[in-house]
Amino acid sequence: MEKTVLHVPKMYADHHVKAVRDALLQLDGVEEVLASSAFKRVIVGYDSARLEPGTIEEALRAAGYGPGEDWEIPSPPEGKEDDSAWFKMIKRVTRTNVLDLQMSGDFRKY
Repeated sequence: MEKTVLHVPKMYADHHVKAVRDALLQLDGVEEVLASSAFKRVIVGYDSARLEPGTIEEALRAAGYGPGEDWEIPSPPEGKEDDSAWFKMIKRVTRTNVLDLQMSGDFRKY
């Protein structure tokens, strides 16, 4: 059994680990998958007679977790004022429910 270690920066939570494991375990020849969101690493044990490492990387890319690919962080909007809701000041009106006042303080007896 051959092993390969891949760095997967997009894998940062348990649901990402599950998605990566599901994608790799479907491949014919993969025998074990150890994935860690803490270390952002995937260790794949596979049969080299039935599977090539390039196929493993392709499966990860198809699942959205390409080795070495990081999330793209969008750039913040420019400081231009336009007519969007981000730049409008609106008056906020709130009302206190009278029942909330009655249930708080000395009124509540147990």
